[in-house]
Amino acid sequence: MISNIIYSYILIFGGIVIWGILLPKGKKLPQILLDSITAFGGAFLLGSCFINLVPHMYAHGFAIDGIKIGVAVLIGFLIQLLLESLTNGIEHGHNHCHCCEEESDTHHHDSDSTSHEAHHHHHHDGLCHENHTHPVTGLMIGLSIHAFLEGMPLVDTDGTIHQSLLYGIILHNIPLALVLLTLFVNNRFSLAKSLLLLSVFAIMTPLGSLCNLFIVSNDNTVQAFIMGIVVGILLHVSVSILFDHESKHKYLKIILIILAFIAAYFTPGCPEIYG
Repeated sequence: MISNIIYSYILIFGGIVIWGILLPKGKKLPQILLDSITAFGGAFLLGSCFINLVPHMYAHGFAIDGIKIGVAVLIGFLIQLLLESLTNGIEHGHNHCHCCEEESDTHHHDSDSTSHEAHHHHHHDGLCHENHTHPVTGLMIGLSIHAFLEGMPLVDTDGTIHQSLLYGIILHNIPLALVLLTLFVNNRFSLAKSLLLLSVFAIMTPLGSLCNLFIVSNDNTVQAFIMGIVVGILLHVSVSILFDHESKHKYLKIILIILAFIAAYFTPGCPEIYG
Protein backbone atom coordinates (compact mmCIF):
# COMPACT_ATOMS: atom_id res chain seq x y z
CA MET A 1 0.00 0.00 0.00
CA ILE A 2 2.74 2.45 0.98
CA SER A 3 4.70 1.55 -2.16
CA ASN A 4 1.65 2.38 -4.30
CA ILE A 5 1.31 5.76 -2.64
CA ILE A 6 5.01 6.53 -3.16
CA TYR A 7 4.72 5.40 -6.79
CA SER A 8 1.78 7.77 -7.36
CA TYR A 9 3.81 10.65 -5.90
CA ILE A 10 6.72 9.80 -8.20
CA LEU A 11 4.38 9.77 -11.23
CA ILE A 12 3.11 13.25 -10.38
CA PHE A 13 6.57 14.65 -9.69
CA GLY A 14 8.18 13.03 -12.74
CA GLY A 15 5.28 14.00 -15.01
CA ILE A 16 6.16 17.65 -14.42
CA VAL A 17 9.94 17.78 -14.07
CA ILE A 18 10.70 15.43 -16.98
CA TRP A 19 9.59 18.05 -19.52
CA GLY A 20 12.37 20.36 -18.41
CA ILE A 21 14.83 17.61 -19.32
CA LEU A 22 13.20 16.24 -22.49
CA LEU A 23 12.57 19.54 -24.26
CA PRO A 24 15.60 21.60 -25.30
CA LYS A 25 15.44 25.17 -24.09
CA GLY A 26 12.97 27.18 -26.13
CA LYS A 27 11.55 24.20 -28.02
CA LYS A 28 7.82 23.42 -28.02
CA LEU A 29 5.57 20.45 -28.72
CA PRO A 30 3.45 20.69 -31.88
CA GLN A 31 0.43 22.86 -31.07
CA ILE A 32 -2.10 20.26 -32.18
CA LEU A 33 -0.53 17.71 -29.82
CA LEU A 34 -0.52 20.17 -26.93
CA ASP A 35 -4.15 21.15 -27.59
CA SER A 36 -5.14 17.49 -27.76
CA ILE A 37 -3.48 16.67 -24.43
CA THR A 38 -5.08 19.74 -22.85
CA ALA A 39 -8.59 18.93 -24.13
CA PHE A 40 -8.35 15.25 -23.17
CA GLY A 41 -7.02 16.10 -19.71
CA GLY A 42 -9.72 18.70 -19.08
CA ALA A 43 -12.48 16.34 -20.17
CA PHE A 44 -11.01 13.53 -18.07
CA LEU A 45 -11.05 15.77 -15.00
CA LEU A 46 -14.65 16.78 -15.67
CA GLY A 47 -15.73 13.17 -16.16
CA SER A 48 -13.87 12.03 -13.04
CA CYS A 49 -15.61 14.67 -10.93
CA PHE A 50 -19.09 13.39 -11.76
CA ILE A 51 -18.34 9.69 -12.17
CA ASN A 52 -16.00 9.13 -9.24
CA LEU A 53 -15.33 12.07 -6.92
CA VAL A 54 -18.87 13.35 -6.29
CA PRO A 55 -20.24 9.82 -5.62
CA HIS A 56 -17.32 9.30 -3.24
CA MET A 57 -18.45 12.27 -1.16
CA TYR A 58 -21.97 10.91 -0.82
CA ALA A 59 -20.70 7.42 -0.06
CA HIS A 60 -18.93 8.77 3.03
CA GLY A 61 -22.17 9.73 4.75
CA PHE A 62 -22.01 13.40 3.83
CA ALA A 63 -25.31 13.13 1.92
CA ILE A 64 -27.25 13.51 5.18
CA ASP A 65 -26.38 17.18 5.10
CA GLY A 66 -26.14 17.43 1.35
CA ILE A 67 -26.21 21.22 1.17
CA LYS A 68 -22.71 21.26 2.63
CA ILE A 69 -21.49 19.40 -0.42
CA GLY A 70 -22.74 22.23 -2.60
CA VAL A 71 -21.16 24.78 -0.27
CA ALA A 72 -17.81 22.97 -0.42
CA VAL A 73 -17.91 22.84 -4.22
CA LEU A 74 -18.74 26.55 -4.43
CA ILE A 75 -15.92 27.38 -2.02
CA GLY A 76 -13.51 25.44 -4.22
CA PHE A 77 -14.82 27.26 -7.28
CA LEU A 78 -14.24 30.64 -5.60
CA ILE A 79 -10.78 29.61 -4.38
CA GLN A 80 -9.74 28.78 -7.94
CA LEU A 81 -11.21 32.07 -9.13
CA LEU A 82 -9.07 33.94 -6.61
CA LEU A 83 -5.96 31.90 -7.43
CA GLU A 84 -6.26 32.89 -11.08
CA SER A 85 -5.63 36.49 -10.08
CA LEU A 86 -2.10 35.25 -9.34
CA THR A 87 -1.69 32.68 -12.10
CA ASN A 88 -3.40 34.45 -15.03
CA GLY A 89 -5.30 31.22 -15.71
CA ILE A 90 -2.20 29.22 -16.55
CA GLU A 91 -4.03 26.17 -15.14
CA HIS A 92 -6.04 26.13 -18.37
CA GLY A 93 -2.98 25.02 -20.29
CA HIS A 94 -1.94 28.36 -21.77
CA ASN A 95 -0.85 31.81 -20.68
CA HIS A 96 -3.68 34.36 -20.64
CA CYS A 97 -1.22 37.22 -20.77
CA HIS A 98 -1.55 37.97 -24.52
CA CYS A 99 1.40 40.32 -24.47
CA CYS A 100 3.65 37.60 -23.07
CA GLU A 101 2.29 35.14 -25.62
CA GLU A 102 3.27 37.53 -28.38
CA GLU A 103 6.63 37.94 -26.71
CA SER A 104 7.12 34.18 -26.70
CA ASP A 105 6.38 34.01 -30.42
CA THR A 106 8.77 36.82 -31.27
CA HIS A 107 11.42 35.34 -28.95
CA HIS A 108 11.40 32.08 -30.89
CA HIS A 109 11.20 33.59 -34.37
CA ASP A 110 12.96 36.92 -34.19
CA SER A 111 15.35 38.04 -31.48
CA ASP A 112 16.46 41.31 -33.08
CA SER A 113 15.28 44.84 -32.31
CA THR A 114 12.09 44.36 -34.31
CA SER A 115 10.76 41.94 -31.69
CA HIS A 116 11.53 44.51 -28.97
CA GLU A 117 9.52 47.12 -30.82
CA ALA A 118 6.63 44.68 -31.24
CA HIS A 119 6.68 43.94 -27.53
CA HIS A 120 6.50 47.60 -26.52
CA HIS A 121 3.85 48.30 -29.12
CA HIS A 122 1.56 45.66 -27.55
CA HIS A 123 2.45 46.53 -23.94
CA HIS A 124 -0.35 46.20 -21.38
CA ASP A 125 0.08 47.74 -17.94
CA GLY A 126 0.39 45.15 -15.19
CA LEU A 127 0.88 42.17 -17.49
CA CYS A 128 4.18 42.53 -19.26
CA HIS A 129 7.33 43.91 -17.84
CA GLU A 130 10.66 45.42 -18.63
CA ASN A 131 13.38 43.34 -20.24
CA HIS A 132 10.81 40.83 -21.52
CA THR A 133 10.47 39.06 -18.18
CA HIS A 134 7.38 37.76 -16.45
CA PRO A 135 7.16 37.79 -12.63
CA VAL A 136 7.03 34.21 -11.40
CA THR A 137 6.73 34.74 -7.64
CA GLY A 138 2.97 35.28 -7.58
CA LEU A 139 2.55 32.70 -10.30
CA MET A 140 4.42 30.04 -8.33
CA ILE A 141 2.52 30.88 -5.14
CA GLY A 142 -0.84 30.54 -6.90
CA LEU A 143 0.09 27.30 -8.67
CA SER A 144 1.59 25.84 -5.50
CA ILE A 145 -1.61 26.48 -3.54
CA HIS A 146 -3.63 24.99 -6.41
CA ALA A 147 -1.43 21.87 -6.54
CA PHE A 148 -1.38 21.50 -2.75
CA LEU A 149 -5.18 21.61 -2.49
CA GLU A 150 -5.89 19.23 -5.36
CA GLY A 151 -3.44 16.74 -3.84
CA MET A 152 -5.12 16.63 -0.42
CA PRO A 153 -7.83 14.03 -1.23
CA LEU A 154 -5.56 12.04 -3.55
CA VAL A 155 -5.12 9.28 -0.95
CA ASP A 156 -7.91 8.29 1.43
CA THR A 157 -7.16 7.96 5.13
CA ASP A 158 -7.34 4.16 4.65
CA GLY A 159 -4.57 4.33 2.03
CA THR A 160 -6.80 3.99 -1.04
CA ILE A 161 -5.57 6.03 -4.01
CA HIS A 162 -8.15 7.89 -6.08
CA GLN A 163 -6.82 6.72 -9.43
CA SER A 164 -9.12 8.92 -11.48
CA LEU A 165 -7.85 11.99 -9.61
CA LEU A 166 -4.24 10.78 -9.95
CA TYR A 167 -4.45 10.32 -13.72
CA GLY A 168 -6.39 13.56 -14.11
CA ILE A 169 -3.71 15.51 -12.26
CA ILE A 170 -0.93 13.93 -14.34
CA LEU A 171 -2.69 14.75 -17.64
CA HIS A 172 -3.58 18.24 -16.46
CA ASN A 173 0.02 18.98 -15.42
CA ILE A 174 1.56 18.26 -18.83
CA PRO A 175 0.42 21.43 -20.64
CA LEU A 176 0.82 23.37 -17.39
CA ALA A 177 4.47 22.35 -17.10
CA LEU A 178 5.10 23.25 -20.75
CA VAL A 179 3.61 26.73 -20.30
CA LEU A 180 5.78 27.21 -17.21
CA LEU A 181 8.85 26.23 -19.23
CA THR A 182 7.93 28.82 -21.86
CA LEU A 183 7.72 31.52 -19.20
CA PHE A 184 11.05 30.43 -17.75
CA VAL A 185 12.61 30.68 -21.21
CA ASN A 186 11.16 34.19 -21.62
CA ASN A 187 12.74 35.09 -18.29
CA ARG A 188 16.04 33.61 -19.52
CA PHE A 189 16.26 31.26 -16.55
CA SER A 190 18.99 28.64 -16.56
CA LEU A 191 18.10 24.96 -16.88
CA ALA A 192 18.99 24.44 -13.22
CA LYS A 193 16.71 27.25 -12.06
CA SER A 194 13.90 26.08 -14.32
CA LEU A 195 14.14 22.52 -12.98
CA LEU A 196 14.24 23.83 -9.40
CA LEU A 197 11.03 25.84 -9.90
CA LEU A 198 9.34 22.92 -11.65
CA SER A 199 10.37 20.68 -8.74
CA VAL A 200 8.87 23.11 -6.22
CA PHE A 201 5.57 23.02 -8.09
CA ALA A 202 5.74 19.25 -8.60
CA ILE A 203 6.28 18.47 -4.91
CA MET A 204 3.23 20.46 -3.76
CA THR A 205 0.64 17.82 -4.72
CA PRO A 206 2.37 15.03 -2.73
CA LEU A 207 2.82 17.49 0.16
CA GLY A 208 -0.90 18.24 0.13
CA SER A 209 -1.65 14.54 0.22
CA LEU A 210 0.76 13.90 3.10
CA CYS A 211 -0.62 16.85 5.03
CA ASN A 212 -4.12 15.46 4.71
CA LEU A 213 -3.01 11.97 5.76
CA PHE A 214 -0.99 12.95 8.85
CA ILE A 215 -2.27 16.34 10.01
CA VAL A 216 -5.90 16.86 8.98
CA SER A 217 -8.69 15.02 10.79
CA ASN A 218 -9.72 11.72 9.19
CA ASP A 219 -13.36 12.37 10.05
CA ASN A 220 -15.56 11.47 7.06
CA THR A 221 -17.31 14.84 7.09
CA VAL A 222 -14.03 16.73 7.04
CA GLN A 223 -12.62 14.53 4.28
CA ALA A 224 -15.78 14.87 2.19
CA PHE A 225 -15.69 18.65 2.62
CA ILE A 226 -12.07 18.71 1.40
CA MET A 227 -13.07 16.58 -1.58
CA GLY A 228 -15.90 19.01 -2.30
CA ILE A 229 -13.48 21.94 -2.37
CA VAL A 230 -11.19 20.06 -4.77
CA VAL A 231 -14.16 19.12 -6.98
CA GLY A 232 -15.05 22.82 -7.17
CA ILE A 233 -11.47 23.66 -8.17
CA LEU A 234 -11.38 20.91 -10.79
CA LEU A 235 -14.78 21.85 -12.21
CA HIS A 236 -13.62 25.44 -12.68
CA VAL A 237 -10.38 24.33 -14.33
CA SER A 238 -11.89 21.61 -16.54
CA VAL A 239 -14.79 23.71 -17.80
CA SER A 240 -12.42 26.62 -18.47
CA ILE A 241 -10.14 24.32 -20.44
CA LEU A 242 -12.95 22.95 -22.60
CA PHE A 243 -14.55 26.32 -23.33
CA ASP A 244 -11.50 28.56 -23.26
CA HIS A 245 -9.56 26.89 -26.04
CA GLU A 246 -10.54 27.78 -29.59
CA SER A 247 -9.68 24.69 -31.60
CA LYS A 248 -9.28 24.58 -35.36
CA HIS A 249 -9.98 20.85 -35.15
CA LYS A 250 -13.46 20.87 -33.59
CA TYR A 251 -14.33 17.29 -34.50
CA LEU A 252 -11.04 16.04 -33.11
CA LYS A 253 -11.77 17.91 -29.88
CA ILE A 254 -15.22 16.33 -29.63
CA ILE A 255 -13.76 12.86 -30.19
CA LEU A 256 -11.11 13.47 -27.53
CA ILE A 257 -13.75 14.64 -25.05
CA ILE A 258 -15.85 11.53 -25.65
CA LEU A 259 -12.80 9.28 -25.28
CA ALA A 260 -11.85 11.08 -22.05
CA PHE A 261 -15.34 10.56 -20.61
CA ILE A 262 -15.14 6.86 -21.48
CA ALA A 263 -11.68 6.61 -19.90
CA ALA A 264 -12.96 8.32 -16.74
CA TYR A 265 -15.87 5.87 -16.59
CA PHE A 266 -13.60 2.83 -16.72
CA THR A 267 -10.99 4.24 -14.33
CA PRO A 268 -11.32 2.80 -10.79
CA GLY A 269 -12.40 5.60 -8.51
CA CYS A 270 -15.25 4.90 -6.12
CA PRO A 271 -15.21 1.31 -4.85
CA GLU A 272 -17.86 2.14 -2.24
CA ILE A 273 -20.43 2.45 -5.04
CA TYR A 274 -19.10 0.68 -8.12
CA GLY A 275 -17.42 -2.21 -6.33
